[in-house]
Amino acid sequence: MSQLVWGKLTERNDRKITKIITEPRELYGFLPTTGVEVMNLLFASDDVVWMSWKYCAGEDVPSLRHTNEVIGAYVTDRAKNHLYRYLDRLRENAIY
Repeated sequence: MSQLVWGKLTERNDRKITKIITEPRELYGFLPTTGVEVMNLLFASDDVVWMSWKYCAGEDVPSLRHTNEVIGAYVTDRAKNHLYRYLDRLRENAIY
């Protein structure tokens, strides 16, 4: 469980984002937005559209609220040192 929590600290912010849109005005306002690449439009019904999009590669992607690369790097380094300490103790008996 703790691996999932610590993994959120260094989560990539360039992943695909899915949004459910019910207003045509919102859809038509979002489509011409610069710096955004629409990946998929799925018309679930006459009133609902599922839109998947992501930021373009050259754009300045905003960082996520819950990420902190410094703490994530520190935790990863400490976990690696902890693992190596156990592997050093086991020597040839380690199956890794």
